[in-house]
Amino acid sequence: MAIELNKVGIEIDGKVYQFYKMNFGFQRKMIELQSNMNKLINETAKKYEIEASEVSLSDKVPKEIKLELSMIGLDIQQAVANLLVNKDDAQILDYFDSDSSAKLIEALM
Repeated sequence: MAIELNKVGIEIDGKVYQFYKMNFGFQRKMIELQSNMNKLINETAKKYEIEASEVSLSDKVPKEIKLELSMIGLDIQQAVANLLVNKDDAQILDYFDSDSSAKLIEALM
């Protein structure tokens, strides 16, 4: 008897990339990371009276918060990279913004 993991092909810029679908525990972790990032963005935007979309670019936001957001983003990117069937394709994730990442994660659930 062979067990095969669920795979899904996702087209990104005209090329189809093979990903493993997320299991329940992995889904929970991704949702937790995204929620933490969104919460930090929203709290920071409110504190510094700026739009959430401006948090990473605003001079009002301390470098420490920007660094924390970047680290969360990298954690998400690394987790998604682990789902790629062909690990050499991981460089495509460097071009994703937060919206693109969210769409990809949704497709893998």
